[in-house]
Amino acid sequence: MKRYFYSQVLVLLLCSLQFVDAAAPNENSLPPAKPVATWLFDGKDAFGSWHDTVAGPRPPLHPLFHATNLAADFVSEKPLIIPGNEAPSFKHGEALTFDFWISPGDLKEKQPVFLLAKGDPDRAGQVDDNLNFALTVERVSSSLMRVGVCFAAEPEKDDDIPVRHQWWSGSINLTGLDWHHIAIPYTFGDPTSVMLFVNGRMQLFSGKWEKSTERGPVQRPGDLRIGGVSGEAKAFYRGRIDSLILHRGVLKNEEIEERYAIVPPPTPVTREDVKAGEVRVELCTSGVPGRREWPDTLPTSSEILTEEAFGFFELPKKYESGGVLGNPPGNTFLRASGLVTLPKGKHRLLLRARGISRLIVDGKTVLDTPLMPSSLNGHHLTTEQDTYLNLGPDFRFAPPGNREEWCEFESTGEKPHLVVLETIFGTVRPGLGETVAAWSREGEATWQLLSPTDRHVPYTDEGWAAYEKERRANLERINTEQRLAMRAAQDPYWEKRREAVETWLAATPEIEVPALPENMPAHNAIDHFIGARIAEVAAAYENGHSEGPQYFDDIEPLLESRCYDCHQGGKSQGDLRLDTLAGAQQGGESELPAVVPGAPDKSELIYRISTDDEGEIMPPEGDRMKPEEVALLKKWIEQGANWPEFDVTTLELPPLTDELTFLRRVTLDTVGVPPSEAEILEFLGDTSKDRRLKAIDRLLADSRWADHWMGYWLDVLAENPVIISGSLNNTGAFRWWIYDALRDDLPMDAFVTQLIRMRGSSDKGGPAGFAVAGQNDAPMAEKGAIIASAFLGVEMKCARCHDAPAHVSKQEELFQLAAMLTREPVKVPATSSVSTEMLSAGGRTPLIQVTLKPGTEVQPVWPFDQFCSEEASQELAENPKDSRDQLAALVTAPQNERFAQVMANRIWQRLMGRGLVENPADWEKSESTHPELLSWLGREFVRSGYSLKEVSRLILASHAYQRGSLPDLLQTEALYVGPAPRRMTAEQIVDSLFASTGKPFKVEELTFDADGISGQSSLGKARRAWMLTSTANERDRPSLSLPRVQAVTTVLESFGWRGSRQSPVTLRESDPNVLQPAVLSNGTMSGWTTRLSDDHGTTELAVKNQSLDSLINSLYLRLLTRKPTDSELEFARELLSPGYEERRVTAPPDLSGVKRTRPKYTAWSIHLDGPANALAQELETMARRGDPPTWKLTSEWRERLEDFLWLTLNQPEWLYIR
Repeated sequence: MKRYFYSQVLVLLLCSLQFVDAAAPNENSLPPAKPVATWLFDGKDAFGSWHDTVAGPRPPLHPLFHATNLAADFVSEKPLIIPGNEAPSFKHGEALTFDFWISPGDLKEKQPVFLLAKGDPDRAGQVDDNLNFALTVERVSSSLMRVGVCFAAEPEKDDDIPVRHQWWSGSINLTGLDWHHIAIPYTFGDPTSVMLFVNGRMQLFSGKWEKSTERGPVQRPGDLRIGGVSGEAKAFYRGRIDSLILHRGVLKNEEIEERYAIVPPPTPVTREDVKAGEVRVELCTSGVPGRREWPDTLPTSSEILTEEAFGFFELPKKYESGGVLGNPPGNTFLRASGLVTLPKGKHRLLLRARGISRLIVDGKTVLDTPLMPSSLNGHHLTTEQDTYLNLGPDFRFAPPGNREEWCEFESTGEKPHLVVLETIFGTVRPGLGETVAAWSREGEATWQLLSPTDRHVPYTDEGWAAYEKERRANLERINTEQRLAMRAAQDPYWEKRREAVETWLAATPEIEVPALPENMPAHNAIDHFIGARIAEVAAAYENGHSEGPQYFDDIEPLLESRCYDCHQGGKSQGDLRLDTLAGAQQGGESELPAVVPGAPDKSELIYRISTDDEGEIMPPEGDRMKPEEVALLKKWIEQGANWPEFDVTTLELPPLTDELTFLRRVTLDTVGVPPSEAEILEFLGDTSKDRRLKAIDRLLADSRWADHWMGYWLDVLAENPVIISGSLNNTGAFRWWIYDALRDDLPMDAFVTQLIRMRGSSDKGGPAGFAVAGQNDAPMAEKGAIIASAFLGVEMKCARCHDAPAHVSKQEELFQLAAMLTREPVKVPATSSVSTEMLSAGGRTPLIQVTLKPGTEVQPVWPFDQFCSEEASQELAENPKDSRDQLAALVTAPQNERFAQVMANRIWQRLMGRGLVENPADWEKSESTHPELLSWLGREFVRSGYSLKEVSRLILASHAYQRGSLPDLLQTEALYVGPAPRRMTAEQIVDSLFASTGKPFKVEELTFDADGISGQSSLGKARRAWMLTSTANERDRPSLSLPRVQAVTTVLESFGWRGSRQSPVTLRESDPNVLQPAVLSNGTMSGWTTRLSDDHGTTELAVKNQSLDSLINSLYLRLLTRKPTDSELEFARELLSPGYEERRVTAPPDLSGVKRTRPKYTAWSIHLDGPANALAQELETMARRGDPPTWKLTSEWRERLEDFLWLTLNQPEWLYIR
């Protein structure tokens, strides 16, 4: 008999079924819970039988049961039936608690069944429905089930049909444990009273009614059956049941908790399994239960790693075919073991983990961490953060969400101890947190990580940061090896693609490199093309500066503001283009030239802007042209309509930049931050003639190259993750796949192929995240438009709802792309169309055409035969039957020269400040200024294996790139005579402020679930600006804030960065605004970088033993990548010399009387608690204040140096790439 001490009734049970008369209900309170029916299934039942008796829950895993405990096994279709007159029933106001153990066995998925029913389950919808109460079960998946309560409510009239009411729980994890204890209390008439307990723990906010009622159950005769059917499906409960008890009344929480106990099996690790000097880390991903349970059978290791200490924060990533990030396992069991030698004495041990964990020493469990609390959906208390361990003067406080316990442990010191740390983590968020086993030697206050080596890893903030940095580098090495190994599996396919490239290159003519004009400098072929173009337009440039209206100064701005909306690009209204001289002279549908040089009376343009005919006048809508504007156009035409091809300020080439200006420019353009002082000195120390080329090669090999390109591709591909709730066009965080691809220099044809295939993880960083388009009725149409603009320079945004009015793209073409991405025909949603009646309102011919009706089915067809024949996909696609593979092959085919040229143009625009086609995303609106050069670059891009770095190397090495800037230019001109100074991008500004001053980039983790309780997503902890995202929450809750992140994003947004990318952007808004100088001079983030704290890099520089001039030179090199001028040196001396010799403070302040407290945090788990708003305000105030000033420098001289930093960083020179 089971060792359940429910009541004396259970102790005296002589048979396996017992009924107890119900107590009379009390109007004011529910009676104490009493068992009214109990099935222990230890023998045959007098009222029926079940199919078989099998072993039930038994010790040692389940210590509350007898060693020979039995359970019922229901595998037949025959239920166990108890006559209705001998079974309990319930009525309105009475409480029922189901209390049972279950092992679902062969229960079919998605088929709800009645495990127990008082009444006939098959009478639903009938007048004589007699279901007084029922317990329902459904297997949701192989590892999940749900349980429920069902009954027929007493109708108002006797002849009414009773209505069935069903409550279902949330999913219950079945993994790891064979037997589960379930308890469900419910009071009839109160739909809010139902609760769920699983394995002794209440499952808050789990479950809902399909239809609730305050009525009681029907009171009609009916048998009670265990195991049964579910309507006409005839689905029988198949599985094991034990200790099934019906209680009249509500069991108290503590009573339910006492009914569940588990003793996890001992660890299987032996001393022979562990090598001396290493921590063996076993990862198990199958047969693992949730974080709140230990498995009854220890799972098998799926991966084994080695470490040097018992400190874990992250595991290697999981990659799928092609090397794309896949989904990590839902739950992981980690077992770390090692032989650790401790000296003789009574020491202290510490265990920390985010999931359930235990520390076992020499086979005995010495520590286990408490369970992670259940989510209260924002109602946890802020005061819970007041409880934490503080075990020493430099003891590292537990990060948010970590559970911790400590104990004393006595060691004989005679032999190494077998130390085993086990934890279960996972579910929605990566759950390792900071999993640590540490120790403190007897008589000492400091802590260190347990390690089987002689290595000493201090468990302090500084010690952990250094350890994490070191081990993260090791993790990156492992991840890279695994990623490249998975990618290598596709090498045969890409070798075939490279053969196709070689065949195409051999079959097509090379682009001839022009001869270099006289007196033109050149480093490579690029300079030949640039020089030849300059020489070609030199004569027109001289003629273009005549008296009278000038085209670029006077005429083009007028045409752009009044005419270009309809008469620019490949699809111009009336087939008239006014953005080129040839188009204006050719005219449109009227066959009359818009511009006849020297003859305004014969120019259709003048007639149309001057007429009073409402059907002829242009512009057709809005204000007419002013008389002075008409007069200006007339005069320009009268004087010959001089229309130079380029707007050029000068044709005189500047010389090469000086060496340090080049180094600053090329470093910012490749890795996104200025060169460090060490990099500067190394460059200057190289006296070879090719030191610039060496610097280029070094920078292209730098991993920071990927960081610099990230912001660009996140914009172009509209990556738009959220950290709390969905919004329009939100995507998965596929940023991590982009980052890996850039770091590996993944060929861009493979990059585009992986993007279009959209495989891997959708929310943990894989390209499948690109497939997500939140709140969008045609997500693949959205993705098709992004692909077209990013890789083909075809703007299709307007074709989303109608044929594009100013582009050649039709709505059908965009939905053909959408169908290819969907892998089947798609229908045009009604919400993706514009009413033709609305467009025709007003009587004039609409500018917008709608050629697809809502509901039209569009087939998956390649819409760009002008770039590449669809037949090419049959040879190039890995799977020609997959329309996504077809699309990827056609976009990236070598014969699709448009793709290669678009990519080359994007690189050119990034490095030269202006595209050869000015808008890289929209080639209809501008033509190439250097078509031969663009064709040559595209071909070189293909020849290089589609490498961004190789084309970048060509451009960076050219004389055109390395020439000195023209300071009077606001924008680089189309002939590339010399570059204009370029303002840094938003990311460059932020990253450079931290990099050049040496202030660490420290912000909160990008999540509103810092403690891991609520299951919200996380984008990790940013170390560069591109890693940030919008921190908006759906209701602007003040208690949900990340003030340090917000301080950085304020700077980014003022310089054109977007926290939310609902649509793709290639060219950001770059005009100056009044906010920019304010955030740079007085913003919170700028205060961090100019205030000298202990961890500030400039503090470290200032305390060095060096002369003042040496310090000043170092500061100028770090901040501006140059040496100071004589006047600047004199000013700096005057500012910094007072107190310089006495600046250093050698004795740190005495903090012995200062109480250390753990930093507090905001999180979703507490955001509805009243004090959470005040805490958020407090954290914001702390963020504005920044870190305390360093004690290492006297305050007066420190402030002088801070003034110097502020003055230097607020010079315009710092902000621009010259």
